[in-house]
Amino acid sequence: MDIIYFGLISASVLLLSSVGFALIVQVEGFLNIAHGQMLLMGGYTGLWLTNIGVPLAPAAVLAAVITGLLGMAMYGLLFRPIKAKGALVMLFTSVGAAYVINGVIGAIAGARMQGYDLPPVRAMLLFGEPFMTRYELAIVIVALLSALGLHLFMSGTRSGKSIRAVADNEALARARGIDPRSTSYLVWFVASALGGLAGVFLGVMGSLTLAMGWQQIILILATTVLGGLGSLYGVMLASFVLAFGIEFGLLAVQPAYRSALAFSIIIIVLLIRPQGLQSLWVRAARTH
Repeated sequence: MDIIYFGLISASVLLLSSVGFALIVQVEGFLNIAHGQMLLMGGYTGLWLTNIGVPLAPAAVLAAVITGLLGMAMYGLLFRPIKAKGALVMLFTSVGAAYVINGVIGAIAGARMQGYDLPPVRAMLLFGEPFMTRYELAIVIVALLSALGLHLFMSGTRSGKSIRAVADNEALARARGIDPRSTSYLVWFVASALGGLAGVFLGVMGSLTLAMGWQQIILILATTVLGGLGSLYGVMLASFVLAFGIEFGLLAVQPAYRSALAFSIIIIVLLIRPQGLQSLWVRAARTH
């Protein structure tokens, strides 16, 4: 049962961090390596807020909003001016931005490992057996609600439909009266805010280190490739497949091989489904 609990928690954090990354891939058409540092930014911002007395729940929300605003600023200052130069230039710019953000946070917060000062809690009981702590249960609930909210936003709101239109064909979207610039700003805010919230959850579950952003971007890339580049629903499914696959794999190998496990799962799945997990419903839709 521990595998199920840990798998759910890991999948929840991976979902929050990966759907934002996939959203930027879908709309902007490049791999934003700096997205891993949004998790770092969110985690350390939440830590600072709790250290000055803000309760955890509002601190998590504020950290997500602040990280979302940072993402918007980063897009406006760095990526929008070079968008016409192509995906490769934007990719390398994101790598440089990641190093800058990591260095600034390191200069302010220091290199030592830090953690949230939370009161100890016991695991709740389910059928007489230890279940999750209330923090862990909150992480799972918030992640699932965020996924549902993102689905409803993308499919049922004017802004969400604008994002989908820009992702499909920016020129056509502009011809229909949609402003791609404001749409991109919204995408960067949502993606970065979700990443910041995932960073807070990582801090609540364990500790914060400057390497966290680099470690997480590997798993985020793995999840995005596994789900299918640019497929939000594929990434949501891949978060659970990858998280549970890693947890089961850790029964046989050491935790140090977590990244190797992740990419082993990707290789196996892509050998069967070269288009990623999104091919499960894309192919089914084409056959009907």
